[in-house]
Amino acid sequence: MIATATFTAVRFGGIEARRLQAEVDQLEQERQRLLDYARRLGTSRRVAQVDVVKQRVNDRGETVSTLLWQEIGRDGTLGRPLAVEAVGELVYFESLVIKFQAHFVGEGDPQRGASLAMFRRIFGECQAPDSVPELDRRARPPLGQVERDDPLQAELWQRFWEMVDDPHLAEEYGVRVAQCEAPAVPLQAGQVWELTLDAAGGLNLRRIADGAGAVRSTVPEITRQMP
Repeated sequence: MIATATFTAVRFGGIEARRLQAEVDQLEQERQRLLDYARRLGTSRRVAQVDVVKQRVNDRGETVSTLLWQEIGRDGTLGRPLAVEAVGELVYFESLVIKFQAHFVGEGDPQRGASLAMFRRIFGECQAPDSVPELDRRARPPLGQVERDDPLQAELWQRFWEMVDDPHLAEEYGVRVAQCEAPAVPLQAGQVWELTLDAAGGLNLRRIADGAGAVRSTVPEITRQMP
């Protein structure tokens, strides 16, 4: 009788232990899922680098900066260097930006897991934006495997201005915000800046060097694009 009771207690005790372990495992999996979700929302990637090659003052007393602009692909590939002149101490970097709904980013959606940016123009505070040419698309990094396998991205850019005007259309594509962004900073000769794109947000500018030392492309050909 005692042996039977002991066996029953051990048996049910083992079942209860397995049940509790299963609950612990499930909670740990949920914890890891939430950590991964938060990590994806907080990530960002480098999308461009700007070298301030030199500065001069024109006959109107305005600062003219010669910049070396390079876009950076998702896989880290550098685009062809592009020389640009901007007039004014404060320089703007204009881009079209597509931000996806947070749950797509947090869940790591393969097509909508991070914001997209397409740079449009670079201009100084002493220039009208429409007075400068758009950036040469041929200077963009070559498409990586992710972009080649993602026909949705091309469709999103094709319908960008429609989504700006029509929030319902944007929602159909899982887009939270479609807008132009133009962060700006005052520049000084010798500085190196990087632009980053938040996975769930927009563009950021950060100075990474005050002189030589940043990683650059070894591509010798430089396209000149002046206002």
